[in-house]
Amino acid sequence: MRPRIQRDGFTLLEIVVAMAILGIGLVVIIELFSGGLRLARVSEEYTVAAGHARMKMEEVSLAKTLQEGIQEGEFDSFYRWQMEVKKVDLLPPGRETTYRPPVDLYRVRIDVLWRSGSKERAAALESYRVLKAETSDQSS
Repeated sequence: MRPRIQRDGFTLLEIVVAMAILGIGLVVIIELFSGGLRLARVSEEYTVAAGHARMKMEEVSLAKTLQEGIQEGEFDSFYRWQMEVKKVDLLPPGRETTYRPPVDLYRVRIDVLWRSGSKERAAALESYRVLKAETSDQSS
């Protein structure tokens, strides 16, 4: 019997396997990091869009009158807005009555739209606004 020689160190195969495992781990970590950066950018875009929508909603809340319909515009070269104003009937549907409420209720929806990479993104705010009803007949 020959005595066994004890060798210190790693074989080439062990080093290759260790490097492969390390490489796979680093790729996963880099992908997670880049995904986090992407999510942070999208989160910032939504935050800016919500701020723009809030600003537009404040303009609507200060307006003396509202007109039903859809309006569009741009905040800047990146963000654009679309506002839909719709009058809501306060009386139950299907019942004819001569009573007219003293106020008009409007549903206001503001959509802020922008392009993020290859995707079209949107954020929306919806609220209701009460205005004094316009009377068509004048009393003297």
